[in-house]
Amino acid sequence: MCRVLKIARSTIYYKENPREIDVTLENSVIDEFRKSRNNYGARKLKVMLSRSQFHVSRRKIGKIMSKYSLVSNYTLRHGRKSRNDMNNDEIANVVERKFDERAKYEVVVSDLTYIKIAGKWHYLCVLLDLCGRKILGSAVGAQKNAKLVETAFYNVNKVHDWCKRTYVR
Repeated sequence: MCRVLKIARSTIYYKENPREIDVTLENSVIDEFRKSRNNYGARKLKVMLSRSQFHVSRRKIGKIMSKYSLVSNYTLRHGRKSRNDMNNDEIANVVERKFDERAKYEVVVSDLTYIKIAGKWHYLCVLLDLCGRKILGSAVGAQKNAKLVETAFYNVNKVHDWCKRTYVR
């Protein structure tokens, strides 16, 4: 009859096998989960159960957890915000946004920015004189730190020497 109807014989003779529920495993998963104050996930539960002579896959533990709606608390370590005393000094506002009324080299300001050089990001520090708004010195580096600003100050003399050689003949 199956050949005439062109169906597989297993379709007729198939019997569903009832799945066995391992109650001791489920109880031990729930117990370990509760012992951890709802913090452990399937990976950590697998380690803890293997110590208790239960060798079960993570997938099986995950199915048991989803069956009983066991969701772990994903606890993150909260670092304390450290208070440092850097840059907390009270500094008087000498310039008071009066940029045009300054003598030469009276106020020198710096600016840091980043630029892409050869596919990598580098930082550029530029020193400006507020009187003529001319670049006094500059430096380029891979890190944005005090050494970059220091290098820009060291390059101030080189820029002025170059300017003197170029314009004074």
